[in-house]
Amino acid sequence: MKTYFIIYVDDYDKTKLFYELLFNITPVIDEPNMCEYQLPDDLTLGIMHTSSLTKLFGEEFVEQKDRKALPNVELYFNIENAEDFHKRAVQLGATELREFAEMDWGDKAAYSLNHDGHILAFAEKVK
Repeated sequence: MKTYFIIYVDDYDKTKLFYELLFNITPVIDEPNMCEYQLPDDLTLGIMHTSSLTKLFGEEFVEQKDRKALPNVELYFNIENAEDFHKRAVQLGATELREFAEMDWGDKAAYSLNHDGHILAFAEKVK
């Protein structure tokens, strides 16, 4: 299993610089409003601007009034049988945000929101 920790931030440039300086590393992926850093033990830290939430989950998700705050953490699990893990999360009470589908970055992924308000993504590479 390869695990990604993805954080959503308002000040993308400041956060990106913070982690570059903190870990003395450069991103392995560096796109506008999105970057990833390879960490030890096959972990990846991703940083995305909060504007990405609308693109991924739609305007209604971002504008929900009953939530205390937008989530700012996503746990992205790239794992075999990703759809099964997603279904298990939903069975355990997570709210499905997006069905298992092919994404524009080459993974098939499904998203849910757990009881802590964290986004869970279960993904696998498209074969």
